[in-house]
Amino acid sequence: MCLRSPWVCCAPCETAGVGIRRTSSTGEVPDDPVGLAVAEFVAGVLWKASVELHYDPVGPLTSAPPSPPDIALRATRVVLDGWCTTMVVHLDEQVAGLLTPGGGAPPKPLATIPEAALLACATSAGVGTDDRSGTLSPSVRRALRDTVIVELLSQQGGAGSAEPAWLLAEVLEYLIELSGTRVESHSLTHGVVITDAIEDVPRLSVSYPGGLRGAKRSPLLFDGQRSVLVVDRQGRARTELQRHRLDRLLPEAVRWGVDDTAFVDSGSLVALATRRLGGIGFFLREDRSIWTFVDGTPLVVRRGEHWTAFPLWLAAAIGSAIGGGRAVDLVVQAALMISVQPSGAILGIVDEPGDLDGTVEAKDRFDLRDQVDPEAMRAETKLHHLIDAGDMDAQTLARLAALDGATIVDRDGRLLAYGAIVTSADSQHEGARTAAARTLSITSLAVLKVSEDGEITVFRDGVVVGTLLRSGSAA
Repeated sequence: MCLRSPWVCCAPCETAGVGIRRTSSTGEVPDDPVGLAVAEFVAGVLWKASVELHYDPVGPLTSAPPSPPDIALRATRVVLDGWCTTMVVHLDEQVAGLLTPGGGAPPKPLATIPEAALLACATSAGVGTDDRSGTLSPSVRRALRDTVIVELLSQQGGAGSAEPAWLLAEVLEYLIELSGTRVESHSLTHGVVITDAIEDVPRLSVSYPGGLRGAKRSPLLFDGQRSVLVVDRQGRARTELQRHRLDRLLPEAVRWGVDDTAFVDSGSLVALATRRLGGIGFFLREDRSIWTFVDGTPLVVRRGEHWTAFPLWLAAAIGSAIGGGRAVDLVVQAALMISVQPSGAILGIVDEPGDLDGTVEAKDRFDLRDQVDPEAMRAETKLHHLIDAGDMDAQTLARLAALDGATIVDRDGRLLAYGAIVTSADSQHEGARTAAARTLSITSLAVLKVSEDGEITVFRDGVVVGTLLRSGSAA
C-alpha cells in the first residue's frame, strides 16, 4: 500500500523541467533521475502535455488524493525502494477540448501511457547517473524512451491478450538496425504485423527477427508496401500478406482502391493488416521513420531517436468539432501522402465558399471558374477547367496540395481553391507557410500545414491546436 495524503496538503512542488512537477506528501522529494527522464519523455511525446510525479511512502493507505479531471491520465506503482510513485499526465486544454468535445475520458491508447512509463521506470530503477554530470547518459535516455514505447505497445491488446514485451523490443531493435541500412543506395522499407490470427501449428519454425537476420533479402521481400510479414506472439514468422492477394488471409477484403495504393508509402498495408488481423504493426518507411499501428491506426512514430504520438484520434476529434463531413478524412490522408515527400503544403477546410472572400483571390478560386467571362479569363482560370476534381479523392487532393499555395475544400470535400496565395499578416517572426496557415485558419474550420520535413500541424482560429506528426524535435 502507499501512504497518501491529499495533494493539496503536499509540500511545495519542485519544478524539474519545462512541463514537469515533482511533489511529495512528506515534504521530501526522493532522488529519481530515471523517473524524471521518463516524465520529460512523456511530456515530449504528447502534444502540449505536462507531467506530475507524486511520491508517497509505502505503508497503510490513510487517504487517497483527489481524482484528476477527465483530461488527465494517471497511474500508480511502487518504483523506488520505500516510495510509491503516481504519475499524472495533464493534457493541454485546447487539445483536451478536441479530444473530448462532448466530455468523457481520452481515447484508450492514450490512457495507458502513464502505466507504461512507470513500468519502464521499474525495469530501470537501478540505472545510475554519469559520475561527471550527475545525470543519465544519452544512451540510457534512448533506452528508456524505447522501453516506454515497448511497454505502451504491449498493453494495447488489453487484459489477457497483451503483446509480449520481449518480442516487441526485439522487433523494434531490428527495425532501428534496418533504418541505418541501405541497399543499392536506397533506404530500406519493411513491414511486420505481430498477431495470433493464424491458428494452425507451423510446419517450419522460423524465429523473427533472429532467424531472418542472415537473410539480407528478407526486408526487401516484406517491404511493407507490396508485402507484410505476419509473425505470431511466440515470435515465429508465419507467412506474408500481399497487397494484390489480400483475399488469401482476408477473405472479405475489398478491392484495393486508388487512395489505398497511394497511401502505402505511409503504411496503409500494415494498417489494413492490423485492422483485420489484430495485433501490433510496424512499418519502416524510406525516410527511416518507424511507424506503429494498432487497429488500423498509427499510434506512435519514431523519427531519428525521437518518438511522438500520432493522434489520428485528433483528426476524428476535429471532424466532431467542425460538425462532421468527409473533408477531414480526405485532408488527413492527403497530408500523410505529402509528408512522405520533400515538399510542404497547406490544406484548409471551410464551412462555405464565401468564407474565402477577402482571403483568396478570385483567380485561385476553383469554385468560381464558371463565373468569369471567357474573353477576360486569365491563364490560371483556364487551367481550372482542365482539372478533374468533380469527385475529390485523397490522391488528387495531395497532388494539388503539393503545389505552392493553399488547397481548400468545404466540409463535404468539394474543391474550392488550389495553389492559392493567402494574404497573411506580417510573417517576420515565422515562416511564410506558417503565417499563411495561421491567417487562413481564422476564417476556416481547420487548417493542416505540412512542413518540408514532414511535420503536420493543425491550426484553428489562428492558433496551433495540435499536431498529427512532428519532425523529431521532441526529447
